Amino acid sequence: MGTFVTAVAYIGAGLLLFFLITALGFMYYGWNYAAPLEQAVPGTTKIACIGDSITCGALLKNRKQNCYPAQLEKMLGSQYSVRNFGVNGHTLQKQAKASYWSHRYFRASSEFAPDIVLIMLGTNDARVHNWKGIGPYSSDYRALIEHYRSLPGRPVVYAMTPPTEFSTGRHAAHSNVLENNRICEITESIKKLADEMGFDVIDINAATRSHPECFWFDGIHPDAEGAKIIAETVYAKLTSK
Repeated sequence: MGTFVTAVAYIGAGLLLFFLITALGFMYYGWNYAAPLEQAVPGTTKIACIGDSITCGALLKNRKQNCYPAQLEKMLGSQYSVRNFGVNGHTLQKQAKASYWSHRYFRASSEFAPDIVLIMLGTNDARVHNWKGIGPYSSDYRALIEHYRSLPGRPVVYAMTPPTEFSTGRHAAHSNVLENNRICEITESIKKLADEMGFDVIDINAATRSHPECFWFDGIHPDAEGAKIIAETVYAKLTSK
């Protein structure tokens, strides 16, 4: 009897610990998580990274150091202030349940008065409960580009295609062919819009296509090496001119 009671106690303690860790994790990476941001260093080129949990760095160990915006800042050096405006679970489409347009980071990223804006939104738009069609997506993308371009500082805006989705890790049993097709459709729509509006595209979809090992956890979120690939791709584009 005593052994049984001890076993139950251990199980209970383990479950309690699990739920505490889960709760803390949700608080840290939750739906509307948005960390306070440091001010830009005076005299530096300010870069605003607009995005979802992939930009935010969800599931990354040492997120603040390993998310792609942080790695990009390190690559660019002390003359740049790169700030992470990524928000978990959010979309580019205005009519989706959790639209980036409605989050406080949208306003904050504008008030940051960036010199360069990097936009990587689309992964959550591809979800069945968010998708309104390529027409609304393209229309809202156009509006977002126009919004940042119209800021007083007239920043240079770059569109980043969403990373490739992989049927691996926790995503393997739930892989959705429609979602992957939408990611491809989104990627092509961004490139078409870029031709029409005259902005540059950074093709993260292509850069990540041959690196499923960097998306091992759920097929969607990159590990630190995957975030590095994204940062390196952006770095190459920003320093090529």
